[in-house]
Formats: sequence, structure tokens, C-alpha cells
Amino acid sequence: MPTVKQTAVLAAAYAAASKKIKAGEMPTLIIQAGQTVFRSINPSSSYTLLPKPKPGTHVSKFQANPLLIPGDGALELKNRFSGPSHNSGIPSAGGLYCVLQQQALVNESTHYSGKAAFWALSGRCVLRIRLMGSVLVADLSPHNPRARRFLREMGAGTWEQMTDPDDCSVARGMGLAIAHSGFLRGLSVQTVRSSERSADERGDNLVLFSAPGQAVPGLYIEEASFFGKTSKPEVFPVAFP
Repeated sequence: MPTVKQTAVLAAAYAAASKKIKAGEMPTLIIQAGQTVFRSINPSSSYTLLPKPKPGTHVSKFQANPLLIPGDGALELKNRFSGPSHNSGIPSAGGLYCVLQQQALVNESTHYSGKAAFWALSGRCVLRIRLMGSVLVADLSPHNPRARRFLREMGAGTWEQMTDPDDCSVARGMGLAIAHSGFLRGLSVQTVRSSERSADERGDNLVLFSAPGQAVPGLYIEEASFFGKTSKPEVFPVAFP
């Protein structure tokens, strides 16, 4: 997991990205209302606890909705683009980490679990979440020509620094600048995890920002899929009560 190893570098990345955002130079992406995104959680973790219901029933929204509150923010959880700034003049921000395509979910889970892709989601729960309104996010995916130019203008090696597996100083600075832009709701960026498919089919991560301790607004959890010891998950609707 990456950590902030250079607080001065974080502050410099934050200042540079904020300047370019104010100048209207940050590439953006509109994610339309109704778009479905996916989030993988450990349903047994204290941070993302979600008991599996009995067959034929549903997951309670009262249990699921707290999962829309990012666990970081003021708390350092070693997330790449969100969490504390470790700089007194830069506010922290929480980040809800989702994916826009299911292959990105498998690629990320394969990387962190160390399992083969077929079993990567074993023991996990995947939430299907729908956006209730359109959102504007920063787009730093390398397949976007404007994103490549933006990163070059940020300085030589910015992409490599942003995706450094051990040091997230640059990524955290850029993420916090986006979170505090006043109009960007999140960040879309291609996962750097390897894929069993082609290098162009890794998929995109979506980080949605919120103030520490607050839920990301405008999201509706529709379904929860619990993966066990078989490739087919147990799927439950999410509903009141």
C-alpha cells in the first residue's frame, strides 16, 4: 500500500494541480445520471461490515448506506488519492473507491488478494451503485490525450510518480486539489493493475470525494453480491428496512 513519504512533494503537487484547475486546464469527464459503478468491500472488516442476509431476503439499506461514507479523510488508510494531507494548510478529504468497468474490479482484486483472477473476489462483497445525478470528475486516464498533455505539463515523470506503488505523495496532492476544487466531484483514472486481457482493457477506477466523515452524496446502492467458494455469487437486492 502506498504512503505519503514526502509532505513537501505533496504540497507542491497540490499547488500545481490547483493552479491548473483554476485555469480550466484539468481534463474532465461527465458521468451521466443512471451510470452504474461497482465497489468491492470486505464484508467482515470493521470498516466495511455488511452481514450476508438469509437466502430470499435482502440487505437492509440501514446497514448498506454507511458504506457510502469513506473510511479515510482525517484517518490515514494509505489510499492513493485521498486521506490526510500531512500539511497544516491543506484540508484532508475522504475518497470512495469504485470502478467504472468490471474488469478493473477483477484486476484490482487480483492484485491485492494475490489470487488467480477467477478466485480474486472470493470472500468479498461487490456493491452495485447507481449515480442519481450527473457528476463532473477529473479525467486522468492515459487514453485521454488531454490527460497525457496535462500530466506532461505538470512535470516530467508525473504519471510514474502518481502511480508509484510505494509513495503516493504526488497522487495525494493531486487528489486533494481535485477534491477541494469546488466543482469536481471525483477522479477517473485507469487502474495500473495488470490484466489477463490486453493492456488497453485494464478498466478505470473512479474516486468520489467527500468531506471527512460524510457520505458521498447522490449515490444509491442497488445490489450486493457476496462471493464465496464458488465462482457464482449470492446476489441480494438492497432495500428498506
